[in-house]
Amino acid sequence: MRKGGNQDAEPVDPRQSSTKGGAWFAKRPSEPPPGHVEPAPVRQKINNVGLYKATLYSNIGSFFFGIAVGWSGAAERCVMEQHSYSFQPTSLQWSGVCILLTLGAALWCLPMGMMVRLWGCRRTILIQLLPNFLGWFLTVFARSVPMLYAGRFFLGMCGGAHCVVVPIYNAEISTIKKRGAMGVVFEGACICGVIYSFTMSLFLELRTINYVNLGLVALGPLQILMPESPAYYVDHDNIPEAEDSLRFLRGQEYDTRREIDLLTREPTESEREVRQGPLLGFKYKKVRRSLARSLAIALLQKLCGALIFIFYGLDMLDCLRIGREFALVLCLGVVLGFLACFFLVDRLGRRPLLIFSSAGIFFVSIYLGLHFKVWMKMGLTVMSWIALFCIAIFVGCYTAGVGSLTWVLNAELLVRPMRPLGCSIVCAFNWLTAFFVICWFGSHGVKCQPYLFLLFAIIASLILLFSLIYIPETKKLSSAKIQQRMGGFMNRPAVITFTSSSDSSNA
Repeated sequence: MRKGGNQDAEPVDPRQSSTKGGAWFAKRPSEPPPGHVEPAPVRQKINNVGLYKATLYSNIGSFFFGIAVGWSGAAERCVMEQHSYSFQPTSLQWSGVCILLTLGAALWCLPMGMMVRLWGCRRTILIQLLPNFLGWFLTVFARSVPMLYAGRFFLGMCGGAHCVVVPIYNAEISTIKKRGAMGVVFEGACICGVIYSFTMSLFLELRTINYVNLGLVALGPLQILMPESPAYYVDHDNIPEAEDSLRFLRGQEYDTRREIDLLTREPTESEREVRQGPLLGFKYKKVRRSLARSLAIALLQKLCGALIFIFYGLDMLDCLRIGREFALVLCLGVVLGFLACFFLVDRLGRRPLLIFSSAGIFFVSIYLGLHFKVWMKMGLTVMSWIALFCIAIFVGCYTAGVGSLTWVLNAELLVRPMRPLGCSIVCAFNWLTAFFVICWFGSHGVKCQPYLFLLFAIIASLILLFSLIYIPETKKLSSAKIQQRMGGFMNRPAVITFTSSSDSSNA
């Protein structure tokens, strides 16, 4: 292993031509000459430092979105009680401030698929700097409730775009062995942003926090340092740029020919149709099946309860009569859950993590429902602390499975030609669900009601059953093999009808 970064070994066929320019189109001999001895495959070494850099740069906007998500929960008391703005919103108006973030995310997800197809992931991510700056500018200098509404809506737009584009980008730049870990970094960046918002609210005034957040937007231009996806360059017949991108991601000594070969294979008839118009892909059963499963897991992710703890976690601590500074216990649970997912997703696999995390949410929710039923009658202080640690386990289980892996599976379950459109539909549906969840929760006083946690237990049981029956294991599999795994009941392999011959993550 060389110094300077982690390296994976990739087999390379030594028979590949060394001719530059058109080597990936060259015709290879069908039979070796008499007496020819097949050489052993050469193990090519990959330097992943460039991949880690690109993943870090692409998730700067994800961190900003996490800050925006956590801002409403951390700022509520400052706005409603300490009058941090020159105006005083009502409780109903503050609920609007919370939900407009999700509405902006849902609406802006829809055009992202077309933007990714036309301009690529890199330029689409860079374009989001404008709504991000506008959002924080309006939030900092708001002089009325409508200005605050507009700021939250713009921040939601930026976040929704990243929910679509970043998972696609991470899937296309990663090797098969690193695809899961690089994919969950998106959720990790959002988590860091939420924790940052909660932590800053403990030490600084809201006005100071807003100015700091506006200043952090200056980190956004660092995203220009990340390369465009090699798959985008190949789709637009720019092979030299695709090779440069691969050398950035895999190391300067990486032989790009094998991966370029995979990306430039002759497309199948179905792929040609999809490239002419993405909507044509929906006539294939395989595409509809993949999209339906992605939509289902996106729906269940937002219904299982963690969104409530993010937006209203501090209110729940007030309900338990615990100081808000102890929200750091919940942050610790989230961080440990993410680290478990990051280190196990490419070892244990996606499906086992989904199963274990949903089972954990189920049992903890049952306990919390019974706990609050008893606690509301007895009012013991020690029971409040037990509930706090159980909620920390809840959010940790969520982050270790369904919270992080939903974004990974969105990109993996869809074939590459359908990813931009499919992911935009799934993410729009995901945030539209969040919009209705926040609307419902904000209009009902159910913060510590036992039946709320029993509802979460039912949703967790649905995730468990859905993962067992309909979600295939995607660890270290190409797109075609993933589709084959989804062909039958209980994910038994079946004959597929839409064959993808170019999968950029098949390296």
